[in-house]
Amino acid sequence: MNKKELINQLYNLRKLTNQAECEAFENKLSELSEEISIEDIGEVCKIFDDNTKDEEIMFGVIHMIEKLAGYDYLKCIVTHTPLMIEGKDWALTLNKRILNSKKYYPEYIEVIKSLNEKEKAQIIDLLIAVKNDNISRFGEKVDYLLQRC
Repeated sequence: MNKKELINQLYNLRKLTNQAECEAFENKLSELSEEISIEDIGEVCKIFDDNTKDEEIMFGVIHMIEKLAGYDYLKCIVTHTPLMIEGKDWALTLNKRILNSKKYYPEYIEVIKSLNEKEKAQIIDLLIAVKNDNISRFGEKVDYLLQRC
């Protein structure tokens, strides 16, 4: 099965409403995990849904895409997470994990600096939502990032 078909099937199963869906989702995710590339992140981000019934299984998607780490991964996260309308909480989670990373946080700042004004405005709005979600944990990090960008 090709990657596009796997991603479409994961998208269709993303609600994870019963055991059969959960098992099918995990199997398809395992298949995709062996083939995933940076170019797939935009489509994979569409899989995230805040109304999923099994957040633990959905975290498997995060772990899968995080193994692609690096500048190109960060660039994809910056450009695609603000567009995650059905997965807004997951978009916040992906960005929180980067903000908490000693390795990727400084590089994330550089990626955001390189964006055009529209993209920069979109990620800044999302980062402000991250800050407001947990000011004590992310307030300083987001403020520092915003001062640099």
